[in-house]
Amino acid sequence: MNEGIIMLGSNINSEENIRIAKEKINDKYEIISESAVLITLPRSKKYRNHFLNQAIKILSDEYYADTVKFFKQIEKELGRTDEGKNEGMIPIDIDFVFWNDSAMRNDYDRWDFVRICIDQIKDKPSTSIL
Repeated sequence: MNEGIIMLGSNINSEENIRIAKEKINDKYEIISESAVLITLPRSKKYRNHFLNQAIKILSDEYYADTVKFFKQIEKELGRTDEGKNEGMIPIDIDFVFWNDSAMRNDYDRWDFVRICIDQIKDKPSTSIL
């Protein structure tokens, strides 16, 4: 079984989009831990709204690439487009930060909000949330 830590982020209908994304993820994988939801300010002028961000830990019996593909499908279903991203409108962003304790992105070291969220769940024992 693979364990992944994912960051969710949204700056459009954020509470609803994060809730729906977690429901869709939990339909296919087991969410075993969740961080608190953080409100973050936009990191550049292109983003118009504040973001809600949350880390979740999942168990997956799929390969990494297949799990990422499923997350990209959720992003598309919730309205994520290249045009929207270019305009700073992000209905949902789903990114792996860790997969089986291997860093998949440098976001943990790069962004304080990522580190805060992940530190809440990274080393905690797994307990089913949903």
